Amino acid sequence: MRAYTAVTMNAIRPFLSPLLVGRDDLLDLADRRLNEAAEGQGQFLLLAGESGIGKTRLMAAIGQKAEDRGFRVAHGAVALQDQDVPAASILDLARTMIKVPAFGSLGEDLLGLRAAAATAPHVRRRMLVIEIVDRIVASLDRPTMLAFEDLQWADDRSLEIIAELARQTRQRPVLLVGAYRSDEAPPGTPLRDWRSRLLTQRIAEEARLVPLDLAETALVTSLILDTGLPAPREVVAAVFERTDGIPLHIEELLGAIGDRAGPDGRAIREAKVPDTIEDAVLERVSRRSPEAQAVARAGAVIGRCFVPDVLAGIMDVPPDALDAPLQELVDHDVLGPVGQGGLYDFRHQLLRDVLYRSVPARDRRRFHARAGEFGAKLVGASEIHASLHYERAGMRPEAFRAAVAGAQDAAHLSSHREAFELYRRAVDNLPDDLAPEELGSLLHAYSIEAGAIEENGIAEAAAQRARDAFLAAGRPDLSVEMMSMVLGIWRRECRPITERRGLAKAALAELEALPALSDRERIRTWLHLDLARLQIDATEIDQARATVRAVRDAADALGDPQAIIEARSLQGVVDVLGGDVNAGLAAIADAASQARTDGYEDSGVSAYREAAVFAARSMAYGRAEASLAEGQRYADSIEQSHCAHVMAATSAIVHWARGRWDAAVINGEQAVADRGCGRAAVMAKWPLGYVALGRGQTDAARANLAEALGFGEQSESLELILPALWGWAETSLLASEPVEALDACERAFSLATEAHERMLLVPFIVTGVRAYQAAGRPESAAGWLTRCADYLAETSVIALAAIAHGRGIVALAAGSTGLARDDLSVAIQGWDDCGRTWEGYWARLDLANCFMRSNRFAEAVRLAAEVLAAADRLESEPLATRADQLLRQARGHTTGEERWHPLTAREFEVARLITEGRTNVEIAQELLIAPRTASSHVEHILAKLGASRRSEIAAWATTVTRSDLSN
Repeated sequence: MRAYTAVTMNAIRPFLSPLLVGRDDLLDLADRRLNEAAEGQGQFLLLAGESGIGKTRLMAAIGQKAEDRGFRVAHGAVALQDQDVPAASILDLARTMIKVPAFGSLGEDLLGLRAAAATAPHVRRRMLVIEIVDRIVASLDRPTMLAFEDLQWADDRSLEIIAELARQTRQRPVLLVGAYRSDEAPPGTPLRDWRSRLLTQRIAEEARLVPLDLAETALVTSLILDTGLPAPREVVAAVFERTDGIPLHIEELLGAIGDRAGPDGRAIREAKVPDTIEDAVLERVSRRSPEAQAVARAGAVIGRCFVPDVLAGIMDVPPDALDAPLQELVDHDVLGPVGQGGLYDFRHQLLRDVLYRSVPARDRRRFHARAGEFGAKLVGASEIHASLHYERAGMRPEAFRAAVAGAQDAAHLSSHREAFELYRRAVDNLPDDLAPEELGSLLHAYSIEAGAIEENGIAEAAAQRARDAFLAAGRPDLSVEMMSMVLGIWRRECRPITERRGLAKAALAELEALPALSDRERIRTWLHLDLARLQIDATEIDQARATVRAVRDAADALGDPQAIIEARSLQGVVDVLGGDVNAGLAAIADAASQARTDGYEDSGVSAYREAAVFAARSMAYGRAEASLAEGQRYADSIEQSHCAHVMAATSAIVHWARGRWDAAVINGEQAVADRGCGRAAVMAKWPLGYVALGRGQTDAARANLAEALGFGEQSESLELILPALWGWAETSLLASEPVEALDACERAFSLATEAHERMLLVPFIVTGVRAYQAAGRPESAAGWLTRCADYLAETSVIALAAIAHGRGIVALAAGSTGLARDDLSVAIQGWDDCGRTWEGYWARLDLANCFMRSNRFAEAVRLAAEVLAAADRLESEPLATRADQLLRQARGHTTGEERWHPLTAREFEVARLITEGRTNVEIAQELLIAPRTASSHVEHILAKLGASRRSEIAAWATTVTRSDLSN
């Protein structure tokens, strides 16, 4: 390429609008936030809009306002190729800080923290985040603005640090500004989820940039053309039609017309306006010199920014040959002005994207190859960037080596999503001569990272390939370890317990047949951890307790601290399932804390998940919320999406239980929509079904609960079956189908007693009592309650509220209002203490009914009105209907007796048996009473009903039963 000193085109004219048009409201908002930041009230402003809408220009204007007020300002920007680089936005921010004296040594300190983390023997990723944030916060002794551009390409580590920084600077003199392309951040992407959390928690606010209207487009067009007259209407109309008011598109289209625009407007009206932004960019660049075009395209291949000597190396020309072409591109607004350190960057990433696509394939491969070779000289370059260049150049061995190095660095920081993408690149570029054991280790690492982000199919396939590779390498012990990997994946996918049990037995048998290889005892220990989890899922508590004890002994002997922590967490789970809830949950929480302290992040987040899940399972909703608050942030921070998804579903369950039904729906629907975790999606169906049944939406409730129940049954796990089955029973009861409800309750009792499950049976207690009574079988309701109370005697604390509630309902049906009042009061307190509002409101309605029967109508009105207000807030049709009914009865001073009044519950049971044609002796045998007692009951019934024959009793009881079933 030749150097030249004169631009051969027509006179240089800028095609950028000299004014920022149509953004006055946003600039006013920025002024207010800068004022608040200057006063020590930290602010976080997100700028959102489609490509070319003017986010970068607006951010620059805000930055200028900040500098004019005496703020320090630093920017962090990323490009598409940076999205696999852990903390890329923060690294770029640090590099810009180095160039601003007011930041002192902060930039160097941040780079040093990241470099130290890369070489540390054992990284605590969350600690790295905190150290970076703490270092920045400590430096905020004066007003500061930190800006982050193109967050749609930011890695998860950068997003986590920015979010934590926003949380920690609410009382600091700082304005954080972030910008992202809304058209490249669809729902379900990491940025979208991150943004939603920040906005929901009111940590950030979002300003959306909208296209310019026709008048604003006219003003920009007039300013750019600069003829001294308003732009012709025909031109404005054409520009507006083809650009939709997108500022960058307007500039590029007018730039494509360029010097053909004469002062009289005739040439503009006659000019052919390109149809697309890509056409406009290429049209404008085509009028630059051949040398400038070549430089622009080579620079586009390098990436976001470059320096002339690296560009010269890639193009294989002398550096001074680039002086004139670079200046030409700056003068014509393709590149921005040269920055500190001689860095050049494209005025907009969209320009780079268009130019990159225009590079012929052969030249593109050649440039990528040279970029991989020379790119290390670029600021912020890494093995990750090199691997991308080498892959696009078709240089597979080089791409493989660079990708592995980058993946190991990302995995070292628990940046699982980035590590997964890099390992995938490495696998796609595998050398033909890779040794089998090295291949097995690579595939093992790939499987771990895939599993961490819920790419379960890829994780299982990689583990199976690794197993084959280890067998080929003569390492059968490591091959067995891959079976343990598959067991973990199968558990996440909720594969049937029988299948998982078969794989576990096969793995243990295969391991026992091996000689005493170096890793055999370690692998046996971790296989037994898998076995303990399987036994827990199968509610084989005694076996699980023994297995966990054996694991702890083996882990102690091996000196394996992570296995010890895992065993401690599982011991806590076993204790919870065994009835010692408080001690068990405390043990799980201690294990989570220890794992975090020691840097075993996957073990730590798993323990937080278990603490939340089992607290919710045992109705300790307050403790569940505490574990969720820490665990969800922790899971997000280490990109452990399985645990994050399960905790999101658990959060929906807790929201439902605590009476936050709208939040339960939002969280539940998000958990269903999130890709990857089938367990979480099914768990989320429970609260969605519960809210629907609570709002009288029977079809929606059954649809959600039927799907969840089907999934649970195929998993063979009671923890996934019984919650859905309870919802089904409750829905049937509210839909006036008591027989279906009591059948579901009896099925639950059978499943629970067979598997020695207790906690998950508790919600069925009250549902079963109501179902039997609604079916006209009050005596069976009492029997059901007795069976449940006897079975749950060992865990009476968990079942206290439910049993008291059931006793109160039974006593009320029998006319014992004093006993009923005492039990229902205990039930209300118990439900309130654990945070289970659904049953708590029904207990209040039952107590209101009890007060009415005791002629304490004012107290009945107070309780019913309280529930009616709650029902309005929850939009609960069943609660509202019952509360309104009781209010009307109380205000009319009617007692709302049971439908079988004037008989007692026992007498009605006798009457029901008479309808079946039973003799007094048969009735006595059925109810386990003496024949004389049965005869006495019949006499009392005849007297109370004013009847003379048993057939009249049967006719009356049949009418009452039909009324029960229809209501």
